[in-house]
Amino acid sequence: MNRKIYILFVCRDNSLLSQMAEAMVKLYRDDEIVAYSAGIYPVERIQPRAVAMMEKLGYNEMKLHTPKSIANAPDFHYDFVITIGVPAYVGDKSADRRLEWRFSEMDENDEVLMMRLRDKLLNKVLNLVISVAV
Repeated sequence: MNRKIYILFVCRDNSLLSQMAEAMVKLYRDDEIVAYSAGIYPVERIQPRAVAMMEKLGYNEMKLHTPKSIANAPDFHYDFVITIGVPAYVGDKSADRRLEWRFSEMDENDEVLMMRLRDKLLNKVLNLVISVAV
């Protein structure tokens, strides 16, 4: 039996992009990859837009997600720590590889741009999970 891959996605407030990335892994590769998300400055709840965008992909558990602090992320040795839209610093979380994903055209008031952003994030997540297939 092969060991699972551990990934931590980190963004500023853990209410949108890192939560969606975690959900995408759970939707497509939950059998081989363990994904977590956290925020540097977590807010109280997930953005409703994240729930709606993930439901359109067939992930209906997003409304059960809650924002979490990077300080409370499980203390695993991660295969990947991926920051999304924030500097690469993530405290003392141990990782084999650190990646930084940036998206320039984020406008939370423009639904079309947000769907494109979701699809770009999905493309990055799928490329990553395919590349680390166990």
